[in-house]
Amino acid sequence: MLDASKLTQWLRAYTVTDMPKTVGVVMAGNIPLVGFHDFLCVLASGNLFAGKLSHKDRFLLPALAERLIAINPAWRCRITFVDTLPIDVVHAFIATGSDATAWHFGKLAATSADDRRTMPALIRHNRRSVALLTGRETPCELQALTDDILAYFGLGCRNVSQLYIPEGYDLQPLTAALAACADIRRHAGYDHNYRYRKAILTMNDCPFIDATAALLYEENTPDAPPAVVHFGYYKRLSDALETIARQNEQTQCIVAGVPVNNKFCTFGTAQRPPLHDYADGTDTMRWLNELGIKNYLRGK
Repeated sequence: MLDASKLTQWLRAYTVTDMPKTVGVVMAGNIPLVGFHDFLCVLASGNLFAGKLSHKDRFLLPALAERLIAINPAWRCRITFVDTLPIDVVHAFIATGSDATAWHFGKLAATSADDRRTMPALIRHNRRSVALLTGRETPCELQALTDDILAYFGLGCRNVSQLYIPEGYDLQPLTAALAACADIRRHAGYDHNYRYRKAILTMNDCPFIDATAALLYEENTPDAPPAVVHFGYYKRLSDALETIARQNEQTQCIVAGVPVNNKFCTFGTAQRPPLHDYADGTDTMRWLNELGIKNYLRGK
């Protein structure tokens, strides 16, 4: 993301505000540096960053900020980290987390409003990612798919947790590709989840496929727990596309061999989004660019 040419190309579509606002950013902690893109957007748009870190991911971003400040000390007055979101100080906030977290911050934005304004808030909900397979995938594509599934132990919203496969699809090549990633189970926490989920499925007499690194279970929902990948069959490709379209609001990205919609990712790239691939499909930079105008019109 920090390639100079990529940054230059990305920023050409936006302007740097001359009315900087303090933007509170409440960060999730499901994967390392998950809030980096919001950090980058707030600073690149010319605003001031006030970050509330997750307890699970509280070291890397401050360390990165210190490196940035060492390069240019002027950033020090634009970057702060807080234990609690200073709702009376920030002009807007971005919050990422579970649906319960989204509900909480939605209420917070509403109750912070006075007679003239509502606090601008960009609130993100639970999302999951899916993969659309056709049976024409190459061994290299299937191996790349294992990264989409297993990276960060499957804890990110961009991790594939649901597979759509055609009737008669041979799962053996995919299970072989997953089995080649069995070293992931050397991590005690992941292995505990794997063995726990395997025991639950076994005790409930639920048929599943043990792919060594993960368990494949037939279920038509992307809400799979860690170490489990759901899969569902389709008769016609159009049927799968209709299902994906119905779930669009709950989907972060769609891994496939051919473009499906604007959430499409090629195999192996789900956890490597480009700068313009914004969470929940909301253009964070454009939203930040509009803060100065909105707050001016509301008398802030």
